[in-house]
This record gives sequence, structure tokens and C-alpha cells, in this order.
Amino acid sequence: MIRTVPFRHVLAGIAGLAIAASASAQEFPTKPLRMLISYPAATGPDLIGRPIAAAMGKALGQPVVVENKSGGGGVPAIQDLKNSAADGHTMFLADQSHWAILPSVQDNVPYDPIRDFAPVGMIYSNVLFYVVPAGSSIKTLKDVIAASKANPGSIRYGVTGVGGIMHLTGEAFAFAAGIKMTVVPFRATAEAIQAILSGDLDMAVAGMNPVVAGALQTGKIRNIATTGPTRDKYMSDIPTVNESAGIGGYNYQADIGLLALTGTPRPAMEKLVKALAAAQKDSAYHDALKKLEYNATSMSPEEFGAKIKADLEKFRAVAKAGNIKVQ
Repeated sequence: MIRTVPFRHVLAGIAGLAIAASASAQEFPTKPLRMLISYPAATGPDLIGRPIAAAMGKALGQPVVVENKSGGGGVPAIQDLKNSAADGHTMFLADQSHWAILPSVQDNVPYDPIRDFAPVGMIYSNVLFYVVPAGSSIKTLKDVIAASKANPGSIRYGVTGVGGIMHLTGEAFAFAAGIKMTVVPFRATAEAIQAILSGDLDMAVAGMNPVVAGALQTGKIRNIATTGPTRDKYMSDIPTVNESAGIGGYNYQADIGLLALTGTPRPAMEKLVKALAAAQKDSAYHDALKKLEYNATSMSPEEFGAKIKADLEKFRAVAKAGNIKVQ
């Protein structure tokens, strides 16, 4: 015999499920959280991510455990995020290479930065810059433009990796200035700096690290331009690319932000956003930024989401203009 269930019982069951779901969302987090970082320990993202994780844990009432999953251009960490439950307990400390560059230079990446990620907020920006040998006749990027127009491809500039942020940053300058330069990729910035010192390079795109800082402090290389839209507070005497080259609209910093997984319940997202805001007021976070000479950056999830879309369009245009593809 088939028994029918009174409609009022169905309604009661639905209401019970809704109440349970609501209670679960309000209780978030119900266990320790994970922060995936696709860089080794003691690198810049790790050194900033750890105080952020500790402060967010205090705000959320559950520890946030950092897990370093380096290699593979960040794809293993992203796949870990995608394979996790969309409940807010797993986050990913991402940079532009993850949400804009890799999808621009490589076909068939196993994720969609717009569809798969739920932006929590921005964390910091790391300005890049152009360095030349101490004795170089190049004083400004206008000199690079003049030399390149007189002899296309004559300027050899070094970058870390093919299709990475330094490569695309250099190609973006070449595209904006209407010139052709010769890119020379290296496995590490230290190798590019050594090539500068030995006279094998005319210029390099670099980020601050102990090797670069040491070469600058000893006067072996010179910084001629920074890549942000305004002068960097730690290098206020160095002009921007726009100033040094006499162009406009150039802005190619290395940005870092925090992502969750699409589908994360709104109450959980709101708690993550509030916890990140609290963490960005923590003294340990600001001490770590100052030590590395990184700039604190904050954005709402909506602003960060718009930035991800804009960065993706920007880097796709650069990759297309420079015919840059990575297998």
C-alpha cells in the first residue's frame, strides 16, 4: 500500500532543513581552516600569508593552518581548492599569475578564474622595477625606446621564466612604447642580476629580494623605473615607467589576494571578509609588509572580482600582442 504524507509534514521537513542549514552557516567555522599557498615556506607570499592566517584564526575562533603546495604554476594548489568542499574552510592565497597570467599564456588550464573563484579580498601589492648595470648609458626608459627604435631588438632584457609576470611586464612596456626588445629568460632573478653584472644584459625586470637589494645597495646596478601607477613609497626617488618612458596608463604590479571557492555560502563569505579586514589591522601583518617593502592593499570582494576580470583582459591582450604561449 502506498501511503501519502500529509502536506503539513512536508512543509515541516523543509522548514527543518532550512533551519539546520541556517544554523550551520551561522556556526561557521566548525573546524580549523586551511590556507593554501602555492609558494615554498619563507618566500614573500608565505611570510605575509602566515601572519594573515594567524590573525584570521583569532577573528574566526578557529585556527587557520597554512599549507604550502608549491610548484606547477599554482595549479596543484588550485586543484586542491576545487576538490575541497565549498563551505569556506579552504582558502587560497593567489596572485595575478593564478587569476590572470597563466590563463592568458597557457591553453586548457584546469580552472576558470571567473567561474571557480569567490574573491575574499586583496592583501598586498609588490612593485616591480627595471634595473640596468651601474655603468650603463641608459638613464631612463626613454633611452631604451630610442635605442630600440634605432635598432629593433638591440636591447636585451632579462626576466624570470617565460610567460611569467616579469616577462609580460616587459612585453607590456614594449607594446606601450611601440618597440621591439629581446627577452632573455632565466630560472631565477639572481641569474638575471649576474648576467647584468657580467655585461650580458642591458636591463632586467626585477622584484625586491636579498640579491637585488644587495646589488642596489652596493651600487652594482641602478633602478631606473618602477611599474606601479604612482611612485612606490619605498622607492619614492625612482620614477614610474610612465614618467621614465613618457607614456601613460602603464600599471603592472604583482598583486596578492585571498580566494575561496565559488558556491561558498554567503554567511561564511561574510565572516571570511570580516576576518581578513581584522587581520589587515594586525601589527604582525604590517611588520611583515614593511620588512619586505610590500604595500598593503584592501578591496571589497566586489572590487577584487572586478579586478580579476580586468587583469585577465589586460594580460590576455599583452600575451596576444607578444605571441606569448607556454606549453
